[in-house]
Amino acid sequence: MPVQASQSLLDPANLTRIEPFPLLAKTAVEGFLSGMHRSVFHGFGSEFLQYRHYTQGEDLKYVDWKLFARSDRLHSKVFQEETNMNVYLVVDASASMDYQGEQASCSKARYAAMIAACFAYMAAKQGDNISLLCYNEQINGYLEPGHRNQQLQRVLLELARSRPRGEARHEQALDFLENQVGNRGLVILLSDMLEGENVLPRRLSRLRLLHCDCIALQILDPDELRLPRRPSARFEDLESQAEVLTSPERIAESYDAQMQGFLETLKTGFQREQVDTLRLLTTQNLGAALAAYLHHREKRA
Repeated sequence: MPVQASQSLLDPANLTRIEPFPLLAKTAVEGFLSGMHRSVFHGFGSEFLQYRHYTQGEDLKYVDWKLFARSDRLHSKVFQEETNMNVYLVVDASASMDYQGEQASCSKARYAAMIAACFAYMAAKQGDNISLLCYNEQINGYLEPGHRNQQLQRVLLELARSRPRGEARHEQALDFLENQVGNRGLVILLSDMLEGENVLPRRLSRLRLLHCDCIALQILDPDELRLPRRPSARFEDLESQAEVLTSPERIAESYDAQMQGFLETLKTGFQREQVDTLRLLTTQNLGAALAAYLHHREKRA
């Protein structure tokens, strides 16, 4: 598949038109993988361990022909198969995730759900155990780790049902997760992380002490990074329903300074706690998120 075509399949403007989550995840992931260079994808699911002398009757596909050309001897490549692990998808389902600006084709909640669906699909292909935790001011959906095909369907169905509402109580959600995780896990947080800069780095660091690798994916709308400049606008807090009527042009400088301060505090906190993070805008294709998942999954395995 041409690279341009595979990138088009990852465009949120195209993906958001696909209603069934199983089809959405399959379309995005298969498009992403087919767009990768074959040498990058080769060995997905296994890790090269060593060479050994070829024994007559073995499958020739494991013979290293380049090594044969140099040494004039047949050697087979031995791979160490990766064992399954637990992948915990932690999705912020608070009201602030319901925001969709003028440039975006979907809300932050929909974008997060699409990414989570793709991660679940990729984990299922690897034979990993998939878990899903959706939260706002309470735990409003939790699926214990499972690895059969029915588990993937349950995760995708829960993502499709989830509706953003209420406040985000990050600490309560991660408290709950700490009591669920076992050894050898991968925790993926998908959230806008608003008002979480002093909580999330520290709490994800505690999960690292439980032998879990952590990825924090911050999902923002482009309008949140830079206020649209217009004479007047009504701002509504989606969590408290408080409203303010003002001029974006008048408050733009103050808003930009506060937003940059928030982002810098968040970045510094994650760096200090050695938690990897990636910021995604709802207008970006899903390629960066899927690549980050593959990187961490292989490292953890």
